Amino acid sequence: MTKKLLIFLVILSITIPFADAVPLSDKTGLKFTFPVKTDDYSFVIEVTGNLDVTNLDFDKEKKSITLFILSSIENNSLEISFPNTLIGGDYSIFLDGEKFTPKLQAGNYTTFVTMDFEGIGKHKIEIIGTTYLDVFEIRDVIDYKISNGYVDDIDENQSTNSLIFTLFDPGDNGILSIKLSDEIMTPFEDGSFIVMIDDVESDYVIDGDTMNITFNSNNETIEIFGTYVIPEFHEIAPLVLATSFIGLIVLKKYKKLFV
Repeated sequence: MTKKLLIFLVILSITIPFADAVPLSDKTGLKFTFPVKTDDYSFVIEVTGNLDVTNLDFDKEKKSITLFILSSIENNSLEISFPNTLIGGDYSIFLDGEKFTPKLQAGNYTTFVTMDFEGIGKHKIEIIGTTYLDVFEIRDVIDYKISNGYVDDIDENQSTNSLIFTLFDPGDNGILSIKLSDEIMTPFEDGSFIVMIDDVESDYVIDGDTMNITFNSNNETIEIFGTYVIPEFHEIAPLVLATSFIGLIVLKKYKKLFV
């Protein structure tokens, strides 16, 4: 049994070698996952490195993420990923109170911070943004108008690439008019959409860049299908660290943070 355990531990320690011949021991590390809940929104911050992240603090007033580090080796490597909607804008990074210039990659939805620094012992890393909860509701970016009724809610379904309009107090011969935009929704290859009113396929009219859909007093929902629909921010998951600068087999620590 002991022999099998030793073989298993040896297999876990195998990492992907790099061309710069960095010692293998310096490229083995941990992956930490920190769920953050703030103002009724939930996010995930991920940290991967050859050191221990003992704690993470998030301060919505300062728009800051603070990592508390404990390192047992001299050469430290770290990668941090977090959603742009949590904090964004122009970032300032500090290591032990001193301004630090990391490798910074900001994607559409996720920011990656890569840091290499020296020193055994305790360290503090602070990431400060200029925006907090830079979010939107999907109805805020859709240009629409309705006659003989009201739109109670607008939702989107990423699995079906559809927009769903929930009607309130509709009347007969009402019209929902939606200004089309590729940023909001894209059609099928032939330029068409599919419109379902209460799960029944229905007609629509395109007038320039506007789609007009007629409904009556007993209708409840109008759903429009295409090949892409803009997601609301809370459905955007953090990107997978597919191109991490540390090619490593990781042990995972899970810590919760509620703000």
